[in-house]
Amino acid sequence: MTKLYFIIILLITSNCNKKCEPFSSNKNNIYGIDVSHYQNEVEKINWTEVKQNTNPKIDFVYIRSTMGVDGVDTTFKYNFENARKNNLKVGIYHYFRPNESGLKQFKNFKKHNEITGDLPVAIDIEKRSRFGGRQLRKELLTFIKLIENEYPNIELIIYSPQQFYNIYLRNQFKNYEFWIARHNGINKYPEN
Repeated sequence: MTKLYFIIILLITSNCNKKCEPFSSNKNNIYGIDVSHYQNEVEKINWTEVKQNTNPKIDFVYIRSTMGVDGVDTTFKYNFENARKNNLKVGIYHYFRPNESGLKQFKNFKKHNEITGDLPVAIDIEKRSRFGGRQLRKELLTFIKLIENEYPNIELIIYSPQQFYNIYLRNQFKNYEFWIARHNGINKYPEN
């Protein structure tokens, strides 16, 4: 089977500042994978194998569709169609480039995403902007508001690594859920 990188999803609200329940204490974990063209470089993902996987059982998949103002994931259509054929819950995500216009990134997203899947649309933001944190947040908010206006029936979620979240996003975007990446494992500091 193609090498897949498994992720555990954690949703927190940005209001969680003092005492948050650590993810590791949650006994109802669900598992999903995050895929893009990187997982298809050697061979295409075998979605039947993904669906049949039991250790852990894969409940959902997020598939990258677009990046920045002009990027389109070359395997999006294949991954989206085949994940759905295998009855997996599917969500899509956009990789937000921090030094590009939120408006132009929205135009790229809209051009390539008539269907957004079964799950909230995720916005993957991981890098700081050369224009500073305030401008980064302004462009991200522009992107978010345009998506909400164009797709009024979908929910959004912001994906960010823990450290980036702590520095640039914590106590911001309080009306949105966050998906926090902990690349070093769920037992590492910080827990909340």
